[in-house]
Amino acid sequence: MADRVDTQFVGAPETVVERLRVLRDATGADELLVTTIAHDHADRVRSYELLAEAWDRAEAGRTA
Repeated sequence: MADRVDTQFVGAPETVVERLRVLRDATGADELLVTTIAHDHADRVRSYELLAEAWDRAEAGRTA
């Protein structure tokens, strides 16, 4: 159970992206499964959009 708590990331998109990148790098994962807990479908979609945009910005910054 502790490993699940350690990989639950909450915060601004940039915060979540940074923690996901650390997790990816520490585990060597080539993909991550992301679940957002929001009851409203539109809120869930927007959460994923915000995360995707922040991820793209972060990755673009790494290759620049």
